[in-house]
Amino acid sequence: MLFTTLRSVLVRLLCLLTSSALCGPCTGISPNTRCIASEKTALLQFKQGLLDESNVLASWESKKDCCEWRGIACNNQTGHVIMLDLYYNSSDIYNVETPLRGVIAPSLLGLQYLSYLDLSNNHFEGLIPKFIGSMSQLKVLKLAGASFTGPIPPQLGNLSNLYTLDLAWNVVTFENLDWLTHLSSLRYLNMSGLNFSEAANWPESISKLPSLIELQLPSCNLPNVDLRSLPFINSSTTLEVLELSDNLLNSSIFYWIANVSTKFVHIGLMGDQLQGPIPDVFANMVSLAF
Repeated sequence: MLFTTLRSVLVRLLCLLTSSALCGPCTGISPNTRCIASEKTALLQFKQGLLDESNVLASWESKKDCCEWRGIACNNQTGHVIMLDLYYNSSDIYNVETPLRGVIAPSLLGLQYLSYLDLSNNHFEGLIPKFIGSMSQLKVLKLAGASFTGPIPPQLGNLSNLYTLDLAWNVVTFENLDWLTHLSSLRYLNMSGLNFSEAANWPESISKLPSLIELQLPSCNLPNVDLRSLPFINSSTTLEVLELSDNLLNSSIFYWIANVSTKFVHIGLMGDQLQGPIPDVFANMVSLAF
């Protein structure tokens, strides 16, 4: 409970510090501004689709201002809901709460100003909902470890304002990453633990994300880089953190790394099948620390 409270404070502080770029004016709602009635209804409908064994959403009562509910932050000028953060801390051994279960109701489409959505580590049923791709104001989408299965909906490629996308550790599938190339504002991408075995075009897709700073792809069964594709891969000027450990990649990965960025601070290749001499591809990476 202490962690949850601290996390909520930190997320709200982050929202305040980045208000102009991420959330707009938020939290600390003024006494004269209350949450929007239609948005409260949308949230209560969302709650109805959940099994809340630990009463995590006890504060979500129709008679209370939804801007004061757990996991909710509102714009302090308009009252619109801009953040829904129901992250479950599965690593906290002292956490007596259990994850939320159920389905994500399409009523969330009623939150037209939502820019931050985190439902990580809860237990949702079935597919990632296609309608999330219509939540056009989203800048942060975190669905890691939420028990989703089936194909990733390509509609997520419609979220052109997205800065952060975290789909790690779900049992989802995809044959290509064409939808990903439309996320031109993306800075942080985490797809750890997803099965990339059919995504032969992954290097080309990643190279088409011009704002990407951090890429997390450990334990993804990544196919090896086709060296013939290198002339068609654009060099990034932003990528700083690259984590590709535990993928059994061969030494062809070095040539892609050399082609994709010169601003790396961290490159992770532990547990890959790297053999022979390391090519001289790191000489110009003056910022590389580990």
